[in-house]
Amino acid sequence: MNNNNIINKLFKRVMKKYFAIAAAAAVVLAGCAKVESYKVVENDNVPIGFTNYVPKSLVKADAANYVAGATLINNAEFDVWGWYTANGTSFDGTNGTKFFSNWYTVKYQGGNVGTDGSVNGYPDGARYWPSGDTPDYLHFYAYYPSNKGTITAPAAGLGAFSFTAEAAAADQVDFMVADVVKDQVYGNTNSTFDGTVNLTFKHQLTKVQVKFKTTQAVVDDPNTDIKVTSAAFGKINNTGTLTASYDGSATATAWSAVSGAADYTIAVPAGNLTATAANSGNDADDVFLLVPQTMLANTDANAQYITVTWTVTTDGIPTTNTRKIYLDDCVTTDGGSTAANIDWEKNNFVTYVITIAPKQILFAGEAAAWDAEQIGYYNIQ
Repeated sequence: MNNNNIINKLFKRVMKKYFAIAAAAAVVLAGCAKVESYKVVENDNVPIGFTNYVPKSLVKADAANYVAGATLINNAEFDVWGWYTANGTSFDGTNGTKFFSNWYTVKYQGGNVGTDGSVNGYPDGARYWPSGDTPDYLHFYAYYPSNKGTITAPAAGLGAFSFTAEAAAADQVDFMVADVVKDQVYGNTNSTFDGTVNLTFKHQLTKVQVKFKTTQAVVDDPNTDIKVTSAAFGKINNTGTLTASYDGSATATAWSAVSGAADYTIAVPAGNLTATAANSGNDADDVFLLVPQTMLANTDANAQYITVTWTVTTDGIPTTNTRKIYLDDCVTTDGGSTAANIDWEKNNFVTYVITIAPKQILFAGEAAAWDAEQIGYYNIQ
């Protein structure tokens, strides 16, 4: 065997070992790449989910969005604003860069867990968490309900909402604003986080109800019935501006530019009034969701009021009565005289109980005194 053959054989053996080592190395690298790729894909494919909590339970108004407990109405939609900051940079209310192109609409589907493990529907498609070793921080803010003409949202998340209360109680929306949720991260540095953002919505309107009752004396009178025929709020401020702000630790909201002089028809009881407890009465389950406002004294031309018309029927003969009741004149106890001074505040629940108790006609009898004595004399002889 010549030297060239020996060299060729040695070269082939060396190259065979080299390719074997290279192939083994390629397997190892492919394995690493697969693991790393899996992590990245896992993070990128996790949608940003949203859940919610409402801290105060209310009752029925607009059934499409009115919150009756601690969760939103199923299939109702809310709008979310998102910002991002660099990993490790906390949000202070002003330093975030827009994460969504605009307000991002989310449909709440309570109890209907989607294929992504969330209870959200995404009318505009899901959005995904930033990932990597140092993913950006995300920060969220929301209002409820979305797509309502009575609410005009600010163009850049935090800011001023314009709001107008609908004319009918059944159409009024449960306008809520969520606290800012900041510094959220999902990625290699926080793999235990399931990607769901917990939003706490707070009621920004005042819930108002009106109840009617009468006294036990009227109920006990078999010849008399009282029936409310109409009732309405008058000169109610129905529009305003709600401004939301964030100082890095807490979300604050405040109403301003409250105005308007709207009338709102109040549902009245279908039958005759009954005597009930001091804080209850006959009602038709009307729930008004109205702009918070200060009640004005009855001497003010713009003072808010309720006008009530009722009939009192005795022995089949009805009489019609109307009374204007100023909201600032309500008292603290049934039949009392101490002013209650109730202004409408956000997240407050105010019930007005109107007792219609006609004054009974009483008769007192006395005899008029005889006129002064006059004396006439006769002399008979």
